[in-house]
Amino acid sequence: MQFPVDPQTLVGFCLVLVRATAWVLLCPPFNSPLIPKRIRGGFAVAMAFALARTVGPTVGDLSSVGLVGALFSQILAGLALGAFVFVLFAAIQAAGELLDLQVGFSLGGIIDPMSGNMAAPIGRFQQLVGIAILFAINGHILVVRAFVESVRFAPLGRVDTGALAGGLARMLGVSLAASIEIALPVLTALFCTEVALGLLGKAAPQLNILVIGFALKTMIAFALLGATFVMLPETTQSLLGRALQAAGQIFRR
Repeated sequence: MQFPVDPQTLVGFCLVLVRATAWVLLCPPFNSPLIPKRIRGGFAVAMAFALARTVGPTVGDLSSVGLVGALFSQILAGLALGAFVFVLFAAIQAAGELLDLQVGFSLGGIIDPMSGNMAAPIGRFQQLVGIAILFAINGHILVVRAFVESVRFAPLGRVDTGALAGGLARMLGVSLAASIEIALPVLTALFCTEVALGLLGKAAPQLNILVIGFALKTMIAFALLGATFVMLPETTQSLLGRALQAAGQIFRR
């Protein structure tokens, strides 16, 4: 038994598969090594099957050189889409790492299985909370929908590099400001604690301020950590909306 395959649909499937693979490799939460590679690969293949007919009719007039260029364009498009969402979670983790640095937890960093880099406890915990919030607000559906709409709007993955660089720069600035805002209540309390410990050290030099300070800052950090969690849902939703909006402006037909 033979199954006829439309050549244009087959080429469209390959192009979407390349874009989806690059996107899954970088875009949270799908880029997590905790998700088996077979699952991530199967998800990319499923996206390619669903969108192959959308891209297929646009490849009819492409030459061999144009097809190779389209493959590279698809890789860039997938990585660009994933990068905007990746910056979002980098901001949430950076807020926790600011607290780790102030308290002293950064001295005992551990390997983050999601990124393969060193991560301190609060930063790692806030990243996990951010992912949980993403699923709670159906952000994963919005991320997938943004990918589908990008394929429909720019089937060949043409990316405006100027808009891409400008969008990423703006997102980095917004994410940096957001990470500081998330950690600011606890950072303010820890700064006041540092000043109080300094005055105490001058008044009573015989006290071991280093040991007392570490225990006191740890207690205050954990007591006020809930203040940052209250801000995370609204911040995550706002940053996700900005990231998807900025990602939609980098494509051209």
